[in-house]
Amino acid sequence: MKEQLRSYVAPFVLGFASCAVVARLMLPVPVGASSGSGGAFTPVSSAEVAAAAGDSVVSIEAYSARDVAREGLVSRLLGDLSSDRPEPSVLGSGVIFSHEGYIVTNEHVVDGAARIRVRLATGKEYDATPVGIDRHSDLAVLRIRGKKLQPALLGDSRQVRPGDGVVAIGNPLGFENSVSVGVISANRKGPFRVDGRVLGDMIQTDAAINQGNSGGGLFTANGRLVGINSAIITSHGGTGNIGIGFAIPAHRVRPIVESLIARGRVPRPWLGISYQLPRVSSLNHRPSGAGVRLHEVIPGGPAAQAGLTRNDVIRRIGELPVRTVDDLYDFADRYRPGRQVPVWVFRDGEEKRYTVTLRERPS
Repeated sequence: MKEQLRSYVAPFVLGFASCAVVARLMLPVPVGASSGSGGAFTPVSSAEVAAAAGDSVVSIEAYSARDVAREGLVSRLLGDLSSDRPEPSVLGSGVIFSHEGYIVTNEHVVDGAARIRVRLATGKEYDATPVGIDRHSDLAVLRIRGKKLQPALLGDSRQVRPGDGVVAIGNPLGFENSVSVGVISANRKGPFRVDGRVLGDMIQTDAAINQGNSGGGLFTANGRLVGINSAIITSHGGTGNIGIGFAIPAHRVRPIVESLIARGRVPRPWLGISYQLPRVSSLNHRPSGAGVRLHEVIPGGPAAQAGLTRNDVIRRIGELPVRTVDDLYDFADRYRPGRQVPVWVFRDGEEKRYTVTLRERPS
């Protein structure tokens, strides 16, 4: 099975920061799905889905600078006698996005990689070039110079409902093009935390997702891509699948990938602040979790120019209530630089409204 069956388990565990995810749900709220033909439950034939979508899923090997340097040294010392490739630092998965060779995967799969290799379902291998990464969404785009590529067909992830059958395809533990079958468990509205990282709206599934599935595809019974597998919940001390996995919905993936291809980045809004959780006393004895207290307002930044000051407590940005710092994830997800947004703050015992003109977050 070529290089699939490896004798090691790379120190990559589906989740963030290449470590096991041991977390709890922070009271995520189910989201109502749209009605329509995409919402009807359909029994899944994994063989049919794998046949229709399997060629669009790739295996990814990420090598650190140390790995690359070691490979070069061994090659110089042994020449043709050295045919073994060093073990990758991270194993992951990806999905072909277009005929032009663009591949979407997770940012945490390729973060910091000095070299990236992509292997198609056909066994062909290519060096991949990073096009852009977006840590906020945990998405990255790579490009290979392959021919006759089969991109995934995008489905409408806003139409999936709990109970709909799905298939996850990826590269768990180096077992390439592995197929697991399950259902949509829930549509989770962000923000909520997994392994200390904030997630936005996600699809929850019980289809088995394990180490190395990161960046792989979640497909419906008609072979349409509805999510990019990204994170799992594990029991304390465990690292394997327990039936609680999360995929980034395709309707969130598409605009991010298109922006990364066009610009190499996703413009994110910037307020020009640093913040802390508010003290109860600063809110006139209001309960904690009712806003975000500004620890610093950067001089000349958007918030400062609008009139916000240190110790203000942000209560609302546009239509988004701000209860904790996690709610700022939604702000960064929904707004774009250049937009004017009203910001409500609590100051000196009363609520005040300011208008902030957003700028792009500095790189």
